[in-house]
Amino acid sequence: MLRGSLFGLIALAPALSLAQVPGANPGQAKCQAVMAQDFTQLPDAATGINGATLVAPERDLPEYCRIQGVIAPDVVFELRLPTTTWNGKFLMQGCGGMCGILNMAAAEDSLVRGYAVVNTDMGHTGAGFIANWAYNDLQAEVDFGYRATHVVAVAAKAIVGAYYGKPPAYSYFNGCSTGGRQGMVEAQRFPADFDGIVSGAPVLNEIGDGTLHLLWSARANAGPDGKPILDARKLPKIRDAVIAKCDALDGVTDNVLQDPRRCGFKPEDMQCKGADKADCLTTAEVGVVNRIYNGAHNSKGEKIFPGGMSRGSEYEWSPPFVGLTQAGGTKTHGAILNRNSMIYQFTQYLTFFNDPGPSYNPMTFDWDRDPSRLMLTETIYNAQNPDLRRFKAAGKKLILYHGWDDAEIPPGLSVDYYETATNTMGGPAATREFFRLFMIPGMAHCRRGVGADGFDPAISLEAWVEKDQAPDSILTHKMAKDQPYAGLPRLRFPLKREDYTWTRPVYAYPDVAAWNGQGDWQDPANWIKTSPSK
Repeated sequence: MLRGSLFGLIALAPALSLAQVPGANPGQAKCQAVMAQDFTQLPDAATGINGATLVAPERDLPEYCRIQGVIAPDVVFELRLPTTTWNGKFLMQGCGGMCGILNMAAAEDSLVRGYAVVNTDMGHTGAGFIANWAYNDLQAEVDFGYRATHVVAVAAKAIVGAYYGKPPAYSYFNGCSTGGRQGMVEAQRFPADFDGIVSGAPVLNEIGDGTLHLLWSARANAGPDGKPILDARKLPKIRDAVIAKCDALDGVTDNVLQDPRRCGFKPEDMQCKGADKADCLTTAEVGVVNRIYNGAHNSKGEKIFPGGMSRGSEYEWSPPFVGLTQAGGTKTHGAILNRNSMIYQFTQYLTFFNDPGPSYNPMTFDWDRDPSRLMLTETIYNAQNPDLRRFKAAGKKLILYHGWDDAEIPPGLSVDYYETATNTMGGPAATREFFRLFMIPGMAHCRRGVGADGFDPAISLEAWVEKDQAPDSILTHKMAKDQPYAGLPRLRFPLKREDYTWTRPVYAYPDVAAWNGQGDWQDPANWIKTSPSK
């Protein structure tokens, strides 16, 4: 049975008009009239509307018509249509984690700008770290993998056209993490859906990131006896050593690495000369740090995933990979190895084509045998096709961004994809005509981190799509207050001066920003573009 929708009742709903509702609020009548429209015949996206409500202005949000619906069999969505402030455009906001909720707060900034905005639960209900909805349910997996985003785009644009009497002039997608994957899936599989896409920290390899990165990084700290090795209290010492060696490579010491790949720090540099101490690493601890830096390998030492953590990201390793050290010095496993963590749900219900179920223990994952077993589900979830010819030919634009300090999604995966796409699409110049990558120094997953995480690539995307102004750089802001991953409502740009402490440009990959050595390093005018070889 369809969740939250009664197609039969919708088909029988009488047409509404102002003449039939004496004294009715015109906005409410227009909003309710959407209920009378029949969207059940939309090709590949049979849609039912089960709610239409006029919402009064609140805070900085405008008045809007709230449409709630479901696309057969189980893809729930919410669409918000500004009544008087519509800018003629449409935007779909991506979700995060396993989705399962309608996170409309993430689309508030776009609604304020006048966009008609939509969000979907991706075909299931539940917390973002729960995956049991996928247990032996191929339809749910297909919806989460690629179908839900596409069919909601089709349905939402049809409703927008019916409500306003004309289709949106431009359609955009904006998302990070799983939302970033949604955007990349759209560019690769459904290039007609959006004129422009912002994809942040995308889970390009849903299976690889969940297992080959997160599980590897957590198990890297487990010794032969299964006990944790690295003391979490040493992580700040490791980062201090990284910063001491590499921070000044961009011309200024600011606790941020512009390009961690240029950093030559080796854990062996901190190896204890004698007894174990707080400011050195034992041989076993050196091994742990190297394993986390280098990413997943098989027993032959062959790399099986283009992941691994960046130098300088060590502050993000605890508690996910290296557990918090308890009183008395007792070391604990990282949070990812907790039986209530997402990695257990992931491997039990999502990673394998034939789900092993709740009895599966990810600690038994075999790095020689099991990676090849994941290929069956990669076809459903992954977004790694570098052939973007249809997307480019249609005149579409794509901005991909990723934080260099991201611990949840390896930043190297986005670099690897962009470089592969560049080779596929005819080289750097041909690729930059429609696709640009921005690697954000010191930013963690989607936001947070020691760097500048306040920026809005959507503004740059609009200028690129609508005015053909390709973004050579994006201005980033170091926020005065940390931006938690769920830090909602979203930032409103332009920011107030008291909201940030400094700003800096981030240049399109592979170029890197460097201080020119003159004036205030906190002034973006004093940063220049340099090639990666300098």
